[in-house]
Amino acid sequence: MTERDSDKDCLLFEFSSEPLLPCFHVQVSLTQFCNWFLLTDVLKRLKMSSRIFRARYPHLEVVSLSRAELWRQVSVSQVSSALASPYRGKNKEEEDKEEEEEGLVDLIRCVPELQRLLGSSIHIIQEDEEEEEEEETLTNTGKPHSR
Repeated sequence: MTERDSDKDCLLFEFSSEPLLPCFHVQVSLTQFCNWFLLTDVLKRLKMSSRIFRARYPHLEVVSLSRAELWRQVSVSQVSSALASPYRGKNKEEEDKEEEEEGLVDLIRCVPELQRLLGSSIHIIQEDEEEEEEEETLTNTGKPHSR
């Protein structure tokens, strides 16, 4: 992808027959600020153990981040921090217990290959595709059509 391409606007649509997993936009290193799934959510959806998953998909990036740091970044980056909480769907007792455990949480980078594994299809519409369609409409009829 050239620098010129990266400046173009695009729309990304994700379609799935199942509810989409929560995705967290967090920074895991100085240069890596991107979208991540909780590995536990991915493993539950795929009905697979961590060991088997890592053996089958060693090229998918998995990183560890402290729970406190994850929650700090999620609360800043998400529109609704209550909905985006990594502890969503858990009762207050379970949430308090997990917050006390200052352990690490495994995150897996959100990439199209993983999204397809999870049952999603990804459709990207780029700015030039829309312009090409408009140009085709103009050249075929000589006048613009409204959609």
